[in-house]
Amino acid sequence: MPDHSRLPSSTEKERLCALHAYHILDTPEEGSFDNLVKLATQIFRTPLACISLIDEKREWLKSAIGIDEKETPRGMSFCEYTISGKTVFEVSDALNDDRFMNFPAVSAKLHLRYYAGAPLIDEDGFALGCLCIMDVVPRKLDEGQKEILMNLAKDVMLHLALRKKDQQNQENILRFQERLTESKKAEGDLVKLSFVASKVNNAVVINDANNQVTWVNAAFEKITGFTLDDVKGKRLGDLIIGPKTDMELVEEVRRLTRKRQSFTIDMLAYRKDRREIWLSVYNTVVLDEKGNVDAEVEIIIDITDKKKAEKELQVLSLVASKTNTGVSIQDKDGITTWVNKSLERMTGYTLKELRGHQMGNILSPNFYDQELIRTSRNKSRNNQSYSIEVLGEKKDGTPIWFSISNTPILNSRGQVERQIDLISDITRRKQVEKEMIEAKEQALKLSKAKEMFLSVMSHEIRTPLNAVIGMTHLLLDNDPKLSQIDDLNILKFSGENVLHIINDILDFTKIETGKMELEIFPFSPKTLANDIINSLQVNVKKNGNQLALLFDPEIPDQVLGDKNRLYQVLMNLLGNAIKFTENGIVQLKIKLTGQNEEESVVRFEIADNGIGIPKDKQQYIFETFTQARTDISRKYGGTGLGLAITKKLLDMFNAGITVDSIEGKGTTFAFEIAFSKTAEPTVAMGMDTEMKLFTGKKILIVDDNEINILIAKRILSKWGLEVDAAINGYEAIDKIMSTRYDLVFMDIKMPGIDGFETTGIIRDISDTYYKEIPIIALTASTLKNDHFKFVECGMNGHVLKPFNPQEIKQLLSGFLSVERMEK
Repeated sequence: MPDHSRLPSSTEKERLCALHAYHILDTPEEGSFDNLVKLATQIFRTPLACISLIDEKREWLKSAIGIDEKETPRGMSFCEYTISGKTVFEVSDALNDDRFMNFPAVSAKLHLRYYAGAPLIDEDGFALGCLCIMDVVPRKLDEGQKEILMNLAKDVMLHLALRKKDQQNQENILRFQERLTESKKAEGDLVKLSFVASKVNNAVVINDANNQVTWVNAAFEKITGFTLDDVKGKRLGDLIIGPKTDMELVEEVRRLTRKRQSFTIDMLAYRKDRREIWLSVYNTVVLDEKGNVDAEVEIIIDITDKKKAEKELQVLSLVASKTNTGVSIQDKDGITTWVNKSLERMTGYTLKELRGHQMGNILSPNFYDQELIRTSRNKSRNNQSYSIEVLGEKKDGTPIWFSISNTPILNSRGQVERQIDLISDITRRKQVEKEMIEAKEQALKLSKAKEMFLSVMSHEIRTPLNAVIGMTHLLLDNDPKLSQIDDLNILKFSGENVLHIINDILDFTKIETGKMELEIFPFSPKTLANDIINSLQVNVKKNGNQLALLFDPEIPDQVLGDKNRLYQVLMNLLGNAIKFTENGIVQLKIKLTGQNEEESVVRFEIADNGIGIPKDKQQYIFETFTQARTDISRKYGGTGLGLAITKKLLDMFNAGITVDSIEGKGTTFAFEIAFSKTAEPTVAMGMDTEMKLFTGKKILIVDDNEINILIAKRILSKWGLEVDAAINGYEAIDKIMSTRYDLVFMDIKMPGIDGFETTGIIRDISDTYYKEIPIIALTASTLKNDHFKFVECGMNGHVLKPFNPQEIKQLLSGFLSVERMEK
């Protein structure tokens, strides 16, 4: 055991004098010291800890956890050894240490096995006592933990110093009170007090016997923002209270004042600008000769920073002991000084392995996201907090995603003193995000595969349909026998019905994927309506119906719009009306409802007196694959896509559709479209003009399907055109170079070189003829990308198989009439 008897007697006496000057021995428990002891047990995870002070004969405990006795003989004290040095004194296993194995605390009372203490050293270098932690099992601290224990001991010493300073202020006030009470020269004493008070940094307030302010010093104004004029003649408590002030405490001190008792309190108050401020108030009551209150003197200290530090300690204590989030403390340069157990479990690294290193250099050895980490470190050096998400690695090499929130801790000069990181494992969240991105990419791939499948199927089905429908047209035009006409019409109807079903499916897919766009050209609404009515007459008569057109003559002859999509909408609605009506009337009403200089608004109504639609089904009929009754598909046929496509097409026109129906009475569908006006009306050609236009014109058909060539030759030859054919791209190039053609129909999918490549080669030949000859694509593809390729390779247009003879005639009229005008 250290022999203090051999120390210079003057040194021990000076230490004892320094200790007694703090007036701390045998005082009640105080919360600030209890919090520091509690923090020590939480950081070091020990069941016992205490703050002890060594006087002449004993070790006295100011605050303790896990220890009931308040004092121990100095000779049986571990602290006796601790105060002999300047660093942490540690006993790993007291039961196996001859110095301590017989101590009652080791052998009987507490069964201590482990002890570590840090000396409480004052500003003059005297060790007054120690902050110690103890356990009932052997242990050993590493260097970082010893450093933390020494820092906590310094915090204890800081609280002792503050407490000593507060006591000295109280003693000064008491001495002043004694002088004031003993002397009858109150006026002179007050002047002296005013002079002294004006020179100190603490606020001084003098109140009269009624607790009303009579004088304050300059420091009071600096601390609270109130001047003497603001507070004179008023109760100070009424001015500095606010929403969060403890009013019960305020009432208690007023009660003490009425009883002529002095008091000391810490209270949350408010400055003149209503900012919160913590004040420590030392109140002294001055009595006259008769024992009545003559005045009150209050010394007020701003302890806001102290309260903030205590709160931060409490928060740090709670975080360190309770949270599952990783906590890392670094110095001002970002060097790790401490981590909690949660971070050790999260990363696999121990505190010993992380201390002395920048966290990013250990957890991101391959330096993922270099720029992000560099930017974050620059922020911390500039006193800025930051939050980042970064990929790192555990000790075993397992990838892990971290969410890091960094907060710099500043000193009184505004400089970074240390940094605190809160670190969470977000690997699972990042995995879910990755899976969502992959699922989206997979969905896009499936969408493209679906589009390609539909295009291929369209080509494969449309090619034979072209032969079926084309041959049917030819047979009907070649004066068939009367007995064959019905059969041919059935064949034509069936082929066109299959084509409509295919078109419904493909159109719906294009609308759903946003790949359908309106094509705006001038057209005649009246001509379109008449063509539709005429084309439906055969179907109308089958059910014994009548089909009527009511067309408003005020509608302009020409408007701008997508004629083909409007045709599709009207054909869908009229087709349904005819299909669901027997021996009745179907009407198409087209009326002008409004117009201005730029556009005309036209209303379309399709009315019938057929089977009607039940009221409860009317809101569902525009959904895909939906029909009003379950027996409709079986009895009348159809895909259930027609009305869904109709609604979506009208949405593209920015037009809504309404339905008015009574079951068994009939149905009316209506919609309005605003068409832009056109300044150049077009005039349709007559039959004689077309025949003159076509006569002698040379047309080349390029197609690897001989049936398609046969059908095209027969149709075109009837119009007076000279038709030649090529079965592949190479043959087409040879023929175009040897013969001058007026127009070329080019199939897209052919063996060898396809239609795109063939057209590109033709356009690259250096002669005006090869660059300007009209080349029209014959295609069964519905891919939007193919439409871009038509333009890119130099084609002038396209016709979708199976083609309609009337559409071919209109297309030829357009190109050949332009050619004639140029000549």
